[in-house]
Amino acid sequence: MEQSAKPVDPTPGIFKRISSTFWRDLDKPQDIVQWFMPSWFTVSMGSGILANCIGRIPYESYALWIFGAVIFFLNIGLFSLFLSLQIWQLVAYPGIIQYMRSHPRRLLHYGAIPMSLATIVSGNTSYGFGNTTALCLFGWTLWWISSILAAAASMLLICLIISREISSAESVTGAWLLLVAPLAVCAAAGASIAELLPNNSQALLTLLTSYCLLGAGAPLTGCIVVLYIYRITVHKLPPHDAIITAFIPLGPIGQIGVAALSLGDSANVIIPETMPLMDGLGTAMLYLGIILALLSWGFSVFWTVHAILSVIYQRRSAAIPFNISWWALTFPMGVFAILTCMLADTMDLWYFRVQFMVLVAILLALWLFNMARTIAGVWTGAMFGIRPTTPKFNMPESSISNNSTVYSSDCHV
Repeated sequence: MEQSAKPVDPTPGIFKRISSTFWRDLDKPQDIVQWFMPSWFTVSMGSGILANCIGRIPYESYALWIFGAVIFFLNIGLFSLFLSLQIWQLVAYPGIIQYMRSHPRRLLHYGAIPMSLATIVSGNTSYGFGNTTALCLFGWTLWWISSILAAAASMLLICLIISREISSAESVTGAWLLLVAPLAVCAAAGASIAELLPNNSQALLTLLTSYCLLGAGAPLTGCIVVLYIYRITVHKLPPHDAIITAFIPLGPIGQIGVAALSLGDSANVIIPETMPLMDGLGTAMLYLGIILALLSWGFSVFWTVHAILSVIYQRRSAAIPFNISWWALTFPMGVFAILTCMLADTMDLWYFRVQFMVLVAILLALWLFNMARTIAGVWTGAMFGIRPTTPKFNMPESSISNNSTVYSSDCHV
């Protein structure tokens, strides 16, 4: 009796191998929500700053505009997804809230939420979506939300860390700057939308509020940078798996110059229209913004060299594993590029434009690399992995799972 032939699987081998790796490192799909960390918002920050940089390229090209707009809308989608996951986690796992209160350093990356929202506000103006009154007022509303979140998060998190977590200078990391960076980011976003507002009083209020945000963020940034320099002088560099965070200070340092120059440019337009008796103040603020931007650009160059040398030094001793902290490369580099572009436009200097194009090319390469590695990690579930050596906290009875859960800060520095 003839044996029946076995059915032939039409699926090519390569697709079978790829599909077999889907979420192989996850025990259950709920782990995505249970292990979600606010550091994922740095993916949205990196995408948003890349879209804003592409929108500033000084060459008219419809293809470039389409490419930048696609990344801009991708950023909106990523922000919406991460915000939904964050809300879902807080509702499904309320025990995390108590854990965060006891470990304030886990809260550092919540500063990425208002910064991600601010990149959407800036992109809305860069690509002309805020030219209509309705979209402009919608963007203005988003800016107020991001500014309130930035101010509240910065003040609250600083108070939590000062009162509970400071034990030595060794605990200071570049991630501390995520507490105060949203203030300068929202100040720059406010300058971009102030000139588009149809009402002069709204524009003036936005301008003055943005200067207040910058006034709060700049000194705090300087204080934390001094602490961080002291930390790496006395206690040496962060460990190799967290060394990418050495690039984080580049973001707030450059953002101060971006905000100062953006606000000075807006003040030069808004103040003569709203405060005729102080006509010369707008020009003075523009000149002051140029000076601060140049100082910020010089410090950014120093910090870029320092961060690169730090990574090279740590790479000599051990390989640097890929994790979500690698997205700390994109936003600071994008801020540095935008600062260079603004100096080129304001001072009409060709070598700043050349440097801007080089920085955008580097930023695009970093974004593509990080996005490819992140997608691969999400596919296998490795990006949601956590380490068994970190402290545990018990989930409440109302949670999806009553098992104790590990919450890693090392994977999400």
